[in-house]
Amino acid sequence: MTAVQDSFEKLISIAVQKEEEAYDFYMQAAKNAELPSSQQLLRELAKQEAGHKEKLQKALGEGVCETFTCDTIEEFEGHDLSRYLIDIPLEPGSSSQDILIVAIKREEGARDFYRTLSELTRNTSHRTVFESLAKEEQDHKDRLESIYDDQIQPWM
Repeated sequence: MTAVQDSFEKLISIAVQKEEEAYDFYMQAAKNAELPSSQQLLRELAKQEAGHKEKLQKALGEGVCETFTCDTIEEFEGHDLSRYLIDIPLEPGSSSQDILIVAIKREEGARDFYRTLSELTRNTSHRTVFESLAKEEQDHKDRLESIYDDQIQPWM
C-alpha cells in the first residue's frame, strides 16, 4: 500500500470513529430529550449514523483507498480533509439549543467530508457511496435546522 493509500485508510478509519461518536451523541441526546418526537428523531439519526459506519467499513473492505486520485502525500494534504472531522465539544449541561447547534455543525462537516471524498475517487460505485453519505448528512442537517427554526427561533 502506498503512503497516500495509507493516509486515506487512516482518514476513513477516523470517519468510521466519527460515525460511532455521532451514534453515541444522538443516543445520549435522545435520552435527554424532553419531547417524544425529539427522542424518536434522535434515535432515527443515530440508526442512520450506524448505517454510515457500515457503508464506510464496506468501502474499506472493497479497497476504496486504492481508488482515490491523489498521487502524492502533498496533494493529499492539500485537500486538508481532516478539517471536516474536528471535534466540537459539548458540555454536560448543554441546552437544547447548544445540542442542536453542535449537531448541525457535525452534520455539515460530515457532508463536506463525504462530498470531497466523492470528488477524489475514480471508482463510480465508491463515488456513489460517498455522494449518498453526503446527501444523508445534508438531510440530517436540514432536519436539525428545521427543528432549530421551529423550536428555538420561532418567528414571532
